Amino acid sequence: MDYFLFLIYKTFKFIVLRLPKFLVKYFLDFITFVIYTIDRKHRRFGMANLDFVYKDTLTKKRKEEILKNSYTNMVYNLYEFIENPTLNLEQIEKKVTLKNEHIITDAIKENKKIILISAHYGNWELITSYISMKYKPTTMVGRKMENHYFNDDMEKNRKKHNSQMLPKKGSAKGLIKALRDDRILGLAIDQHIQLKRGIEINFLGYRASMVDSTSRIALKTGAVIIPVYFIKDGFGKYTIDFKDPLSVENLTSEDKVKELTQLQADSMSEQILKKPDDWMWVHRRFKAFYSEIYN
Repeated sequence: MDYFLFLIYKTFKFIVLRLPKFLVKYFLDFITFVIYTIDRKHRRFGMANLDFVYKDTLTKKRKEEILKNSYTNMVYNLYEFIENPTLNLEQIEKKVTLKNEHIITDAIKENKKIILISAHYGNWELITSYISMKYKPTTMVGRKMENHYFNDDMEKNRKKHNSQMLPKKGSAKGLIKALRDDRILGLAIDQHIQLKRGIEINFLGYRASMVDSTSRIALKTGAVIIPVYFIKDGFGKYTIDFKDPLSVENLTSEDKVKELTQLQADSMSEQILKKPDDWMWVHRRFKAFYSEIYN
């Protein structure tokens, strides 16, 4: 079964890389429609999140639009993951518009250790391609896929652009080593995590759990945390928006880990509420404290 699913993926990959660009979008939109129609479980989770966060401040029609756009973004992101390893830096640069680039270039000039934090938002896979080629090699953390065919293909794609993926278990030492090796850490930290592995914060206005390893690593190494978001402007067009650095030097509370983690949650919340259509709404983000909304 694993190999059969991998063959389906390879067939999809073969098709999208050979279709004319103007047809690729229609093909991906059709795939999105099919997935959105049949994926009732995650569609229900997504609507539960939207109802929970927005209550009656948005119409049902607008919430459905956000959810559909979220599915579209995930399918487009899969396409970018497939296409980007076949492109060079010049070709990828045609896809992106940079905003506040001086934030990362200044940090590099000042020889600072850099942790880029983001969410599963827009084309987050650009961390493994564009950031690696444009600035410095990147190191990320992810769960190893159970299907080893998919996992091997994913690792091969990321290595093409000098991006390194560490397994979640025991990743802290590897991340610290990566910083010492002058690599940029790129971490998507917006998803639910068990409280015993993270801490309680406020996210999108509600209690939630969040990983605190980025804060602990920054405090240990003196690294600067830079939020960055890969905003979808259209098919194959993105704005990479670097936000003001979160420096450990500016923390004021006794619990610096919690303060720094909350600042990261605040940054992600602000961006998601600003343009919710680009975020992956379909995971059970609030189940640590509000599991009943998913029943």
